[in-house]
Amino acid sequence: MSERRFGLRLRLLATLVGAGLLCGALLSVFLLLRARDEITRRHVATVRQDLRAAAASITTSCGPDASCATRAASAAGLRWLPGMRCDPPRRRGAQLTLCEQVTGAALIGETDLGPAAEQARALVAPTLGAMLAGLLLLVALVFWLLDRLLVLPLGRIDAALDAISAPGTEPLLTEGGDLLGRLAPAVLRLDARLREERSRVQAQIAQQQQSNRELLAAREEVARAERLASVGRLAAGVAHEVGNPMTALIGYLGILEERLRKGGDPEDYLARMSREASRIDRILRDLLTLARPPPSQLAAVDLRAAADNARALVTAQPTWKECALLVQVPSDLPPARGDEHYVVQVLLNLLVNSAKAGAKSVQIVGSAEGGRPVLEVIDDGRGLPVEAAARLFEPFFTTSTSSEGTGLGLALCHATMERFGGSIAARPGPGGRGAVFTLRFATFRAEA
Repeated sequence: MSERRFGLRLRLLATLVGAGLLCGALLSVFLLLRARDEITRRHVATVRQDLRAAAASITTSCGPDASCATRAASAAGLRWLPGMRCDPPRRRGAQLTLCEQVTGAALIGETDLGPAAEQARALVAPTLGAMLAGLLLLVALVFWLLDRLLVLPLGRIDAALDAISAPGTEPLLTEGGDLLGRLAPAVLRLDARLREERSRVQAQIAQQQQSNRELLAAREEVARAERLASVGRLAAGVAHEVGNPMTALIGYLGILEERLRKGGDPEDYLARMSREASRIDRILRDLLTLARPPPSQLAAVDLRAAADNARALVTAQPTWKECALLVQVPSDLPPARGDEHYVVQVLLNLLVNSAKAGAKSVQIVGSAEGGRPVLEVIDDGRGLPVEAAARLFEPFFTTSTSSEGTGLGLALCHATMERFGGSIAARPGPGGRGAVFTLRFATFRAEA
């Protein structure tokens, strides 16, 4: 790297010195010519001024006497030419002839330009010395600036290009030459590689987009399959739940027909048939409620009051035996967005499920998370089986026996909470005992 930088610096220095010498030579010639002309002009002006003074003195002292004027001019080293007119100045070698016009005559004088030339030649050495010193200073300054602004950045670029040369590929930098000789072809090769890389990236992007489209189509296909599977599970659940009472009805009808032929009392079997028909009706109504929840105007719900109402209803049910219920809902809990009747139904459903799971203690705990009201129903019953976590809120899925429920209760709770803009979730209780159902409500905000 240092050798390549030295080579570039040497090239810059030679270029600057050559350009400086050329410019300095031209400038020196121009300045010396201007100095020579200025010295000659001043010398001629001095001689002309002396000639005028002599002409004035001769005219004053001699008047119109031509012989007197001729003698006076000759004594001053001049020539007096009566009746002549002055010609332009003439130069022969170092001799310059000047003429001053006076009344009726011309005064001619000659001067030697040699001293002026000697004075001009005496300025050559100082001028060239000053020019060379200024030139050297300028070259040093420009070289320092170019070294900082050109050589050092090019050195860093050279090191970076050395670093990005991938193994197994043609190196970006050639081995010979200084920095400029190495970097010029390297930039061209880098441009070609960048074009190739851009084409490759664009091809990868197009391939990725195609893969995304295929993935989206596959996901939609999976979603359709899942919907069909859900419909199949729902149909199987309906068939199973409705099939049991239908089988009982058919059996009771056969027994009723046999008893009627024998003249027996049909009231007991009619009551059983009515009970099974009511069971079918309840299953179908729960399905309709799950599919199309009844419309209601959502309003502010006091969760403390709703929990107290649910406690009053559940403690009167025969399934609630030897089970303690503790309500810990703050009175200043933010109002929830929902319908009080259905909030009570959701809590009632969860409390009944806890009792069926053999819980001895149930708690309803209220809190606020991020300004949103939250209720937790915590029991110490049988708990949640691991396989039930993913399907807990599906219709007809239940961990109880067929005589304890239809498996629509939690599905109805889930649909109700979604209609309120909230959510319901379940997890095992502390230590794996019991279950915790969390109801997260949206905060009610009155319209302005």
